[in-house]
Amino acid sequence: MSSHGDTERSILKLFKDAKEFVFEEEKYEIINIGKPSPSIGECKTDIYILTKNLITTLNREFKISIKQNDADFLENKMSFERATSVFGYNARDIIIKSIKSVEDSFLNDPLVYFNKHKRTEDKCLKIGWKFELLNKNGGEKSGLLFLTDDQKIDVYSGSNSNTDKKNSKVNGSVIFNSGVANFILKVNNTNESLDFYIKDLKPIKEFAVTKDIYFACKAINYRSKVDKWDGNRPLSVFIKWSLVNNMVFADLVMDSPLEYRANEIGENIREILNKLNINSTNFFELKNFLNKNVNFVE
Repeated sequence: MSSHGDTERSILKLFKDAKEFVFEEEKYEIINIGKPSPSIGECKTDIYILTKNLITTLNREFKISIKQNDADFLENKMSFERATSVFGYNARDIIIKSIKSVEDSFLNDPLVYFNKHKRTEDKCLKIGWKFELLNKNGGEKSGLLFLTDDQKIDVYSGSNSNTDKKNSKVNGSVIFNSGVANFILKVNNTNESLDFYIKDLKPIKEFAVTKDIYFACKAINYRSKVDKWDGNRPLSVFIKWSLVNNMVFADLVMDSPLEYRANEIGENIREILNKLNINSTNFFELKNFLNKNVNFVE
């Protein structure tokens, strides 16, 4: 399977080369086509096509979201703003209910890694867990989200995204709602003809309501060997680290979803380690300062 970017470009080229196409027995001439570009990040539409129906002469927009069949993520950088736009005013309660459903997996998770454990490298401390939406179960800190049909449609279409993403630029010009996808195309490979892919185009409003959507909480760790962590991501659950009388305490915080980001927690960890004169070269000495209730992997 090619990269998502290569897949987009291949499908875009097929449309550009054809200049017109038949969809549901009606012929459309392509007037404008391109990839929508918000000023920051990505919108849901991967290919925007403005067409003219050659029978009715009416214009029609095809705003296509392309999904590779090996792609699991629907939202992998979930912020509280985005969660509110998807889930509505009760976003906080929905997320808390989700993470509480897998609470035991958080309580049992190691917070300090003296040695490598599963996919986590050695000499790490847990910062917290980001919140993601997937199209299948994503592990022990994952579960089914109970969403309305409208919420499912927004996850796939981006209809409640911010104005910049909704009104993205296409070929240098801002087009109203160009970033809000109305069709989805699932792609296995890019070796077929345009007609093959057009037959697989599905309206998002019909597609989304038939799909289950899952949440997954993925860990972010402070890695002492490089003195860094993977980005300033909003955290669904985080660890409140504290240093009291030269003892390190760790409290699991599950009631402030996406209100805190990784940088704040990571900087706090860094400050505590500096006060204890702990770094990657003497990391194992940290064990002498851990409160007995802090889970760790030796």
